[in-house]
Parts: sequence; C-alpha cells; structure tokens
Amino acid sequence: MSTLSQRQVATLQQMGITPYQVPARPIELCILSEDPDTLSHPLVQDVLALLSLSEEQVALAQEDTEVKAKRYWHMKHYLPASPSQLHSTVLAQLNQADAKRRLWQGLQRWL
Repeated sequence: MSTLSQRQVATLQQMGITPYQVPARPIELCILSEDPDTLSHPLVQDVLALLSLSEEQVALAQEDTEVKAKRYWHMKHYLPASPSQLHSTVLAQLNQADAKRRLWQGLQRWL
C-alpha cells in the first residue's frame, strides 16, 4: 500500500475529499518508567517472556507521555492491579524479595 504525496493530499482536499488514514493499532504493553534501561533488565525480560511479548511489542515511556497501549505497567509505586494496568515499585527496588513477590502476585491477578 502506498502513501499519498503532499500534492495528492492537497488535490484531494481541494475536491473536498479527506484521505482515510488507518488508525495506528495500540501496542501490547507500555512500561511507564523513569529508567531508560528498563527493557534490558533481566526481571523485565522475564515478565515479557511470561507475557509472550517481544521488545518490539513494548513501549517505554515516562509518566507524562501519552501512549496508546492495551496494557500499562506503572513502575513507580504499588496500587491495586486492574485488568489493563499493573503497578510496581521502581526497578531498583524490585531486587528485594518482598517487592518481587508483590510483582508476581500482581501479575497473577493481571493475567
């Protein structure tokens, strides 16, 4: 499928026709984290493997960024999990056994 050139779009608009744009499909998972190395962390890799997701299906964003996704993982603080959102502490604190346990319990409810 080819895209229209600027000239073609302008010509269509002059005729009162707005070209249809297929909306972008939401990504599978958006991880909201301040750490830019989040996706390379072994624990995050384990979670992605559990969810059968590749890195291409995941977006890494900060809290104030708007990303359209099917599911969100907030890495800031714990809140109750919902069908589309998972909350955990920041990545540095997920090395503690209690924090990992809470994450896996949240994942069980989330799946």
